[in-house]
Amino acid sequence: MSEQKGKKSLGETIVSIYHAIGAVAMGLLAVMVIFTVIMRYCFSLNWKSVSEFNITLFAFTTFWGLGLNILKDEHVSINMLYDKLPPLVRKVLKIINLCIVLAVDVIFVKYAWDYTLKMGVQISQGMEIPMYFMYGIMPVCGAIAAVCVVVKLVLSIKAPVSSYVVVDDTAKTED
Repeated sequence: MSEQKGKKSLGETIVSIYHAIGAVAMGLLAVMVIFTVIMRYCFSLNWKSVSEFNITLFAFTTFWGLGLNILKDEHVSINMLYDKLPPLVRKVLKIINLCIVLAVDVIFVKYAWDYTLKMGVQISQGMEIPMYFMYGIMPVCGAIAAVCVVVKLVLSIKAPVSSYVVVDDTAKTED
């Protein structure tokens, strides 16, 4: 039992670190954009390397969020229809949905990897680094998202059908 608890604890720790990296990146992006806007409009200063870094950081936060959305079930779904289905059908649909997401993600990673290898040799104009670092965000984050999908897929397959029962939280008790 303690081994299972240890594994869950490790998984939660990894998700927390994953979430923290995304939160730090979003916070840094907000600070950098505010800094850039103030410097541009108040002091007429603009650094192309800072602007390019902001764009790269924006791309990072966007692709980093793929896996987070999968793990937290924040992806798009039509709940009005889904909630009316029996629990077994919901479970099967979730598994099918995750398989489709995984297939699309694998295709995305393959093409993002090919693109990075092909176009990454260029040097960026602002930061003057190889574009591998910027384009590499796509396949790396896509691969991390694929791991997240596999984790959710395994958890969904192992979950009992009873965990797919929708609780009506709209019913309120009167005081």
